[in-house]
Amino acid sequence: MTDHIAMNANQPALDETGLLEAEFLEAEQLEEAFDAAPDLATPLATSKPLRVRCARAISNILSPAALSVPMILLVAFYQASSIANALIYAAITLFFLCVGPFGYVLVNVRLGKLSDVDVSKRSERVGPFIFGLLSICLGWFALVLMHGPSPLISVLMVTAISGLIMMIITLWWKISLHASSLAGAATMLTAFYGTTMLPLFGLLILVCWSRVVLRRHTTAQVIAGSLLSIVLTVLLLH
Repeated sequence: MTDHIAMNANQPALDETGLLEAEFLEAEQLEEAFDAAPDLATPLATSKPLRVRCARAISNILSPAALSVPMILLVAFYQASSIANALIYAAITLFFLCVGPFGYVLVNVRLGKLSDVDVSKRSERVGPFIFGLLSICLGWFALVLMHGPSPLISVLMVTAISGLIMMIITLWWKISLHASSLAGAATMLTAFYGTTMLPLFGLLILVCWSRVVLRRHTTAQVIAGSLLSIVLTVLLLH
């Protein structure tokens, strides 16, 4: 009788623990479903195909890998001593910033270890982040040893610090890398070239819109990614 009463007394605590565990598992399953959701690139009867196709095109054109090439070239030519030097240092920077990390992603997609080149699933992002950070740090070290241009060294420094913070946040929340990359690039180019680069922030609005339309991120995630890079870039460059 006493054992029965004790079991009944403990039952609410057990039920509460089970309920919390169930809610946690449900949240994880919902996030995985959100990560794995189709990008709506295929026409659906209830969707607006043109809107979705535009979002997909914007997301691809303004992806971090595609964006890095013109951005690094512009930074390399900023106060460059010669065209040859600018191109050489730009190539070195792009190798460590873009070619190496993107190659890692492509190889792992082909091996089936990553779902897609956008690394859409949050649970798969830690590996690419770590590889990318190591590659960027090696690039920074190489430019320092070669007495490379300080603007390019600054780019790698800002990217490494931003990437580390993004990786930590990604362990719990899928912050937007697309928004963060474009926000950082727009802020840095504006710092170097002045107000002529301000229209780049219009592209930032477009890429944020595209990621939300494609259901890759929520509005909060693209805003957080943008603000994080803008604030970090301003603080580190000044």
